Amino acid sequence: MIAYLFPNFSAGLAAMEEIANSDAEPTITRVSDAPETAFSLQTRKASTSLSSKIGEGLFEVLRRRGWDLDKVCISYIGYEGTTAHMRYTKGIVGKIVGKHGAIKLGKGPGAMYDAKKFDTPYLRDFLLDRGALGDVSDTAAPWSKLGELYVNTMRNAYTAYEELGVKGYVMCHLSHSYHSGACLYFTFAFRPKEGLDPLIQYDLVKSAIQQSFVDYHGTLSHHHGVGIDHQPWLEQDIGEAGTDMLVGLLRANDPSRNLNPGTLIPPEREW
Repeated sequence: MIAYLFPNFSAGLAAMEEIANSDAEPTITRVSDAPETAFSLQTRKASTSLSSKIGEGLFEVLRRRGWDLDKVCISYIGYEGTTAHMRYTKGIVGKIVGKHGAIKLGKGPGAMYDAKKFDTPYLRDFLLDRGALGDVSDTAAPWSKLGELYVNTMRNAYTAYEELGVKGYVMCHLSHSYHSGACLYFTFAFRPKEGLDPLIQYDLVKSAIQQSFVDYHGTLSHHHGVGIDHQPWLEQDIGEAGTDMLVGLLRANDPSRNLNPGTLIPPEREW
């Protein structure tokens, strides 16, 4: 796993698209937006070598190059296979990320990612114990729509926070790349306002994010699935014909409605 630092999220997305459509075959292509990058750096474990790679010395060099350090985005790219195969893929990736302004950070930050990736999901429980709400939403879209989807989803989340009168946080990373598009994975958290049901507040923020997905050419989910939480947007996502197909499939295979009824099809479309 090798880490790279991009000057901004747009450059990172462009590089991931070019890599996905090249002859390179990395096993992981991930890039975090600026808020998630800042979060990763602030929560890094002191024992990692990241401190020596991303420190004031490097940041000072980047400042002199004209980088806006509030916009920098970290990327992790993983390689597997034979030595020759990895050398070939790394060569292609190196040229592409360099073309989009990235600098190579090396393996240290990648080791940090490996160490933290199983710890981060437990943050939701940590936040809940302290009165804060947090969750994730994932989507996928064509490369040509990814930037628009990202900008509007971030805007809609912060608009929801403003409506509630609370301070909140939202961050994102690209987690999976394909020839046709990619997955964007959003994480949000906020401390709910006193005097108003926390679940109502959660639903307002979550709904703003999910509605943005279907309004700006994204899928309802990439890999988390639909279920009760995402059910209200199913028909907007797959259309009336797609919903009819699912209803027909369930009616034919589960006529007695034994298999978790009410968890996929919107109530008004249930049989």
